[in-house]
Order: sequence, then structure tokens, then C-alpha cells
Amino acid sequence: MKLAKVLVCLLVSVTKPALAEGPGWTINVAVKKLVVTADGGVNVSLSPPLSNCTSNAGYGPAFASVYPSHPGIDRIKANLLAAYLTGGIVALYFDDNRCRVTEIIVGGW
Repeated sequence: MKLAKVLVCLLVSVTKPALAEGPGWTINVAVKKLVVTADGGVNVSLSPPLSNCTSNAGYGPAFASVYPSHPGIDRIKANLLAAYLTGGIVALYFDDNRCRVTEIIVGGW
């Protein structure tokens, strides 16, 4: 039993967040929650979870955001919803350290 606890602790300590620390691509992630905000934007929670994001409409550091001014918001929203409903994998591109989503790869890397 002690060995199992040690293995679990080791696994948790090496599990990486979805790399939300600045511009660039996330690792392959699953969509866990979607929030359509009052201004028409979309916030997305992922697994593995994000940290250090500044989400649209104040949903906290675990949510990335697609802002309503993004020209492809409807297509990104549709792809995020499809990934959520099917349990599919995505990779997201953040254009800044606030986790502002600008691109998506459905199916991940």
C-alpha cells in the first residue's frame, strides 16, 4: 500500500500543466468546460488544467478565452464544443500570457 501511495505521489509530481505560461501552443488537452460569456466570448477549461490565465469575464486562472472580437470565434467555438461532446483532443495557441486563444488544432499534435 505504501508503494502505491509513493507511485501516485510521483505521478502527480511529474504531471505537467497545459503550458499556459505565455505565447505558444498547449500540449494535447481535453475540453472539460465551456462558458459562453455575456459579451459573446468563450472561456474554456482544459485537462490537464491551466494555471495563470486572465480569463474574459473573470472566470479565473484555469480558463483560456476566445474573445468576441476574434474573427473566427464561431468556428473555434464549434470545434471546442465538438471536442467537448466527443471527448476529443485539441491543442490551443495562445497569443499572449493571458491565455487568449487565437488558433486550435482539433485532434492535437
